[in-house]
Amino acid sequence: MHIDELQPRSVWKHFFDICAIPHPSHREEALGDALMRWAAERGIEARRDESGNVAMGRPAVFGMEDHPGVILQAHLDMVPQKSAESGHDFDRDPIRPRLDPKNPAWLVAEGTTLGADDGIGVAMALSLLEDRELRSGGLECLFTVNEEDGMSGARAIEPGFVSGSLLLNLDGEDEAELTIGCAGAVRTIAELSIPATGAPDGLEWYEASVEGLLGGHSGVDIDKGRANATLLLVGILARTRVALHLASVAGGTAANAIPREARAVVGVESARAAEFRAAFQSEASAVRIALGDKDPGLVAAIAPAAAGGAGPSSCLSPKDVDSMLTMLGALPNGLVAMEPDMPGLIRTSLNLGKVEGAVAPDSGRFRLDTLVMVRSSSDDEKEALAATVEKRLAGVAEYGWTVGQRRPAVSPAWSPDPASPLLGKAVAVYRELFGKDPRVTSTHGGLETGLFRPRFPAWDMLSVGPTIRYPHSPDERVEIASVERSYRFVRELISRL
Repeated sequence: MHIDELQPRSVWKHFFDICAIPHPSHREEALGDALMRWAAERGIEARRDESGNVAMGRPAVFGMEDHPGVILQAHLDMVPQKSAESGHDFDRDPIRPRLDPKNPAWLVAEGTTLGADDGIGVAMALSLLEDRELRSGGLECLFTVNEEDGMSGARAIEPGFVSGSLLLNLDGEDEAELTIGCAGAVRTIAELSIPATGAPDGLEWYEASVEGLLGGHSGVDIDKGRANATLLLVGILARTRVALHLASVAGGTAANAIPREARAVVGVESARAAEFRAAFQSEASAVRIALGDKDPGLVAAIAPAAAGGAGPSSCLSPKDVDSMLTMLGALPNGLVAMEPDMPGLIRTSLNLGKVEGAVAPDSGRFRLDTLVMVRSSSDDEKEALAATVEKRLAGVAEYGWTVGQRRPAVSPAWSPDPASPLLGKAVAVYRELFGKDPRVTSTHGGLETGLFRPRFPAWDMLSVGPTIRYPHSPDERVEIASVERSYRFVRELISRL
């Protein structure tokens, strides 16, 4: 099958059009503009709020005026992740979808995230809205911005922006699942700083790196034993037991993506350089063995950081490097707890998503910024774990660090409602179409429905979608046949509501 022959044609055309427009989180304006033009060209009523959220819709078809209004909801942004060798510019370059050469039943991108999360949801909604053979009550599409980096779009939705009472969130990632709950989340940022020192003479400077890891979604992949590149690098450097000067450190790019790569520029006394190199490789080998097949692609390396031996003029002293490595190494990370009464469902986790540190030339201080995402289906556990993280980070104050902390985004858990009438109808339709029952579940990923529930308590909500694997990583893929089945299910469900 050629990529131009995928079915349903209308869904895939919309998706490929979306891929052609750069739309990473915080930079969805061009895609929003395109949607507003699309609606205007077809005489579809559309509106946009100050945050950039887009709503469009059509009235009930004749004879369906007494049926409840349905809202199809999806988010416009995507997580911008790319492989180490990719030169992709997410602000300029289109996503380039292709059939997976190893398994053409799946669609992937060339070296980047595909953006099926949630471009497929947007494409399905647009296709349904323009389907004049679909009989339904009022049908609206709600497209939100910045779902992937704090859900600020969903937070900004005002009463009256849409008018339906049934909401289908099209951000699901398994065609066989009907999702009726999600984890809440806290994003917590620490801004740490301490005076830098002049770099002494006689140092050899190296770039130490960790790459080749699988990474993945910090919610749905957090239980798979995948390594966090930043914490691996921190641990390896600490265990070399060689005094290190630090010019810079960076790992990860987003709160909701498990870091796949990390780098640090370190200085070592020339007399101990050979010892450091040997210790680094020894520790890296031990880590590689420990990871085994859970994350088999680890590449840990050290290389001269500057041609001709020139190094930075200022850096973090060995004493302060030790306090930083100890603090980061002591952070809890990864899977914390599973749901005791729902086998296979993650209850609580956290992810050190981003670390960035360097000497600020204007102040002469070394600044270290960290971003951690805590998730839990229990709001109490979520709050307690976030407080633990913040306390651990603040502990470096006793070593002379200045500590600033803030929470740019907090979202509540969406508690499941097994008695939902929308769920009951969806189960019946799924069983009729496919001859089996769907899995009714809750997800450890974040959904905007968690924010909608307290603000729009009258909405009956459900999350569905095709089968997507490895979201938030360059390995992201969507099963082609599942898109057709998921679309058929949603279309039939709407016609029955």
